[in-house]
Amino acid sequence: MFCFSKSVFQTLIAVSAAFAFLTGAGAADPAPWPWMPKELVLHIATGENNPRNSEGDFIILDDGTILHIYTHYLGTSSHDDATACLMSRSSTDGGNTWTSEDRLELENEGKLNVMSVTLRRLADGRIALFYLVKEEANDCRPYMRLRNDDGTWGERTCLIDDRVFNVVNNDRVIQLASGRILVPVARHAFRGEGGAGFEQNAKAYCLISDDAGKSWRQGEAAPPTEGVIYQEPGLCELADGRVLMNIRTDGGAQYFAYSEDDGESWSTPFKSCIDSPLSPTLIKRIPGSDELLAVGNPLLPIDGCSPRASMTIERLSPDGGKILARKTMEHPECPVGPNWQYPSICFTDDDTALVAYFTWTGGIYIYKVKLSDL
Repeated sequence: MFCFSKSVFQTLIAVSAAFAFLTGAGAADPAPWPWMPKELVLHIATGENNPRNSEGDFIILDDGTILHIYTHYLGTSSHDDATACLMSRSSTDGGNTWTSEDRLELENEGKLNVMSVTLRRLADGRIALFYLVKEEANDCRPYMRLRNDDGTWGERTCLIDDRVFNVVNNDRVIQLASGRILVPVARHAFRGEGGAGFEQNAKAYCLISDDAGKSWRQGEAAPPTEGVIYQEPGLCELADGRVLMNIRTDGGAQYFAYSEDDGESWSTPFKSCIDSPLSPTLIKRIPGSDELLAVGNPLLPIDGCSPRASMTIERLSPDGGKILARKTMEHPECPVGPNWQYPSICFTDDDTALVAYFTWTGGIYIYKVKLSDL
């Protein structure tokens, strides 16, 4: 039996954990699904006066540069309401290497912060930035800006006058083949000054624009499901023309609803094939295919582990109703382990994707994956 000092022992544990993380192996609890081969191409670590780097999105510019804009927290607090701005990194070689310094994209323009980025190239070729502005506990609303030729962002447009807590996740806004833009919103009612913040159960619906973002209106909310909490909806246009909404719930799975009228109304949500804790899953159509790609936290209860300690990547049938393949992106070394959460996806070609997600203290991790490995 070997004896080490406490400091040496801690160092050995840290080195072992780091090796396991980098190689994607060696977890104390073996992953229940095969490991997804992945290459770490960028780690945006936290640091002094930067306690959290989190949810963001990608866009490919006209010259092929890949831009990743993310939420950069300032000061000492990493709380969702703490001060934050929007920063970016970029890659000119398909995501293999990235700039080493942050570029400021948007100052903090809320009383609390700005966060939760979606970047979309619109049908007319312009690039739109969607993000949340938090003014106070009962005022969180989505905004939109268009990118100028010089790389700056134009005047902002508020998408909703409803001054309640409106949540729009990163990488969730879509534009349909018809040109309609849909912004999936979770509308949380406020309990009042004497209550404990906003209601956990939200109304899931879409903000709709038929004029490239000049004006917006609200669609119908997905019908409630008794005993199930709705939060953080996402959207995906299916090959058959329907729109899929996936909803974060406390029901042990993502709940699915379908729209046959371009997001105006929704079928009653039901428990899908994607098991999950109360955590979001991102679903996108795979380029050149009718199938879907999903990244999120599986429902994997392990003693001593966070519900978000694992991350999986899945290939789904064209309607999202069946898991065709599933592999492990991250798996915990319990009882200690990070929380992997709020992914974004950028398809760089028909077989390659960049997948980003973050941990509270570790920052953002961007991986390159091959879809043919799934």
